[in-house]
Amino acid sequence: MAIVAAAIIPLAALIGGGLDMSRAYMARARMQQACDAAALAGRRAMTGTTMQQSDKDEAKKFFDFNFPQGTFQAKSFTPTIRSKPNETTTVQVSAATTMPTTVMKIFKYDTLPLEVTCESRFDIGNTDVMLVLDTTGSMTANMTDTNGTTMTRMAALKLAVKDFYDTLGAGSDTSGRIRYGFVPYSSTVNVGYSLPASAMLGGTAGETANYQTRRAIYYFEASSTPSTCYRRYGLNTCYATSAAANAASTSSTRTGAQCTAYGNNSGTNPSTSGTAPATTKTTTYSFDSYNGSTTASTSSNSRKCVRRENIVTKTYTQTYTAGANTTFYQWEYNQLALDTSGYITGNATANPTVITGQTTDANGTTVSSTSTWSGCIEERDTDNSITSTTSTASIPTNAHDLQIDELPTTTATKWRPHWPDVMFERNGRWLNDNRSGDYRAGTGGWNACPSKARKLASYASRSTTPAGMASSFDGYVDGLVAVGGTYHDIGMIWGARFLSPTGIFASENSTAPNGFNISRHIVFMTDGDMSAYSRVYGAYGFQELDGRVAATSATDSDLTPIHKRRLEMLCNAIKAKNITIWVVGFKNQPPAGTADSTMIDTELQTCANSSNHWFVAYNPSSLRQKFKDIAKNIGGLRLSQ
Repeated sequence: MAIVAAAIIPLAALIGGGLDMSRAYMARARMQQACDAAALAGRRAMTGTTMQQSDKDEAKKFFDFNFPQGTFQAKSFTPTIRSKPNETTTVQVSAATTMPTTVMKIFKYDTLPLEVTCESRFDIGNTDVMLVLDTTGSMTANMTDTNGTTMTRMAALKLAVKDFYDTLGAGSDTSGRIRYGFVPYSSTVNVGYSLPASAMLGGTAGETANYQTRRAIYYFEASSTPSTCYRRYGLNTCYATSAAANAASTSSTRTGAQCTAYGNNSGTNPSTSGTAPATTKTTTYSFDSYNGSTTASTSSNSRKCVRRENIVTKTYTQTYTAGANTTFYQWEYNQLALDTSGYITGNATANPTVITGQTTDANGTTVSSTSTWSGCIEERDTDNSITSTTSTASIPTNAHDLQIDELPTTTATKWRPHWPDVMFERNGRWLNDNRSGDYRAGTGGWNACPSKARKLASYASRSTTPAGMASSFDGYVDGLVAVGGTYHDIGMIWGARFLSPTGIFASENSTAPNGFNISRHIVFMTDGDMSAYSRVYGAYGFQELDGRVAATSATDSDLTPIHKRRLEMLCNAIKAKNITIWVVGFKNQPPAGTADSTMIDTELQTCANSSNHWFVAYNPSSLRQKFKDIAKNIGGLRLSQ
């Protein structure tokens, strides 16, 4: 009994200590869970490079939920929540308190200490993000935010893009590089100055591209020795004598050995199209198209020979050019080849559709005498047999415009400069005028050139200008303008080209300085549905005359589903390259109960990587939140301590 009595005190201390320590361990484990939850919530809430009070409040909410005050009879305390010194994007949480003992009180141990610390951060690895942004004319429309603030959709987009950067961060080449690129799009894209000159038609001296345009036709007045084969103005036929030529009608028999040998000169230069104007001259010139000579004779017939300004010399022994003996006759309107080598330099270039004394179109509108390339492009050759039901499993090999990685090595695979100043309709109207209602130049109708695209680059901050760039992240975003119609496919293909590690920008995209893998993402934002038009001059020329995507007879309602199908082909090809596609629709608030899926094109929903990769925003605040959410999902949130 004496031994038992002597052992009671140490046994009580042993048992009591174990009991109180087990309570302390359970309390500390619960407290650590609360700390971890707070750190993760605080970092997820952050949209800047340091914690704001609202971020701290969010973190504390999670701490208190997981460890309410008084848990395990712990003394009241306030956790410390802050950005980690010298590493402000890391959230640091710590807490300290005490809890009362039970048995150990008899040994004068009244409380036990409880302390926890934790940190959380985004680990992003190497990440490339192309922001493909709908900057069409509808982005100028106003929206009212939840707080009653009114702003344009474009203003809301600019805030959302900045929030995206603040959430994902700047990154670094050593711990995890982040690069951002931009493709504003409408009916074309402004990517020309991001491409090497060799990728453009015009990169080689004398290189040409086809445009719906005009060129001058002149009279040619000549005087030299007559010969034995003659033609009369207005007839594509040769005659053995000048008398026969003067008396002939279009149904006359062609005669003469030399004329027969030459094929009667049918359909060759000089041009005889059109009607000869009246003149007071009394000298008639007959043109010997067999040997290139002319004859002059006195006659009351005052018609003249006609030539084109740009003559293609075949079997002629003499090439004629406009000069002292030429007089402007009329304009020819057609698809014609123009030299683009001067235009793509970006310098002011003489407009080849303007000549001395002829500076207006058929409506009397003055045509620009010079033009400077803005950087917008026409796409390379495509396949106009693609329809709304064509399989999306693969892209036709001759649809060069839909190929992501194909290099520009031939006329078919090079891009053309977008040149609105040379565009004319067949009726002589200059298409870059402001006469035609909704299709006025530069108003988002027939012709629009969006803001310049920007290749991938690292930004140390939103206000820092990277090497080789003209402005900072903020400067670029603030400069975006809204103009044009909605062609999703042209924006999507260029987002992919700027990201691809195996295409035209492979040397910049294939590896990162730290040698780790690169995660690639397209964030695609639109406020509208796909809308294609036959009378728009954009990435596919002037559809009504060029017929590059479909027949020239195709209507707007025919063209839109074709462009949607082309978008589906592109999205499948992009995802096959392990590029993640995120889609955000920005729309006006629909009636209550309207499903998000009815507010955005089905093609865009399936274009996104999954149903968790597309969203719809109905006001500026929700748009900003969607961009933050995407950035958080791109980044990898984890506990670092």
